Amino acid sequence: MIVERLHVTERMKIVGGLLLLMLMAVLGIVAKTPTLTRVDIRLDEHLVPLRDAVLTLGAKGATVVAQAEVGAVIAVLVPVGLWLLRRRRDALITACLMAGSLAVAFAVKVLLAEHRPPQRLWVIPPDNAESFPSGHATVAAAVALLLFLLVRGRLRALVAILGVLFALGVGFARVYLGVHYPVDVVGGYLVAAGVSLVVVGIFDIPSIRRGLEDVGTPASGRHHAGRASRTMAERH
Repeated sequence: MIVERLHVTERMKIVGGLLLLMLMAVLGIVAKTPTLTRVDIRLDEHLVPLRDAVLTLGAKGATVVAQAEVGAVIAVLVPVGLWLLRRRRDALITACLMAGSLAVAFAVKVLLAEHRPPQRLWVIPPDNAESFPSGHATVAAAVALLLFLLVRGRLRALVAILGVLFALGVGFARVYLGVHYPVDVVGGYLVAAGVSLVVVGIFDIPSIRRGLEDVGTPASGRHHAGRASRTMAERH
């Protein structure tokens, strides 16, 4: 019964992640409609009166720390560190979640080719021509999700709150700077959430989890572990 519940949980995570990615794709298609574009432009215009030197500096800083290059560095360096600490499952989840989020966001950008907000709203020039989904929001949300997955114990709740604030701050910054529509930010969040559920669901599959636990474990250790598992199973 325990194994069956685990299998159901894994399927729910993977299916849920795929559904979020499908929702993101539908949202991207809807974002190209004139009606939603007009609404998004009006929302962007409402932020123009809020602009001042301090907010603009902070928004630019958020843009720098959440750019795709930062996500690529995280996708490489953090997994290496985790692998050396023998947190192999966490290392692979980190690499797949971050690289997968970046890849999906880039692919959707190219396929949908949604235009940026009008140039009159730009505080800084955008880094590419495509608007949906926001790559910066994708990176920020992926980082927030990774912090929640990697940090355990008493600090987890605090880290989760800080991660959410970081993701929301980056999303606001991109709209504030006039280079994204609000729907682009939501799309970026959906990319990271969808990819994270799929990745975690895959690495929760018992055979994959056991395989990662066996990596680097001496054969004798695997033999004793396997015998202990069989003994426990026989008792139940």
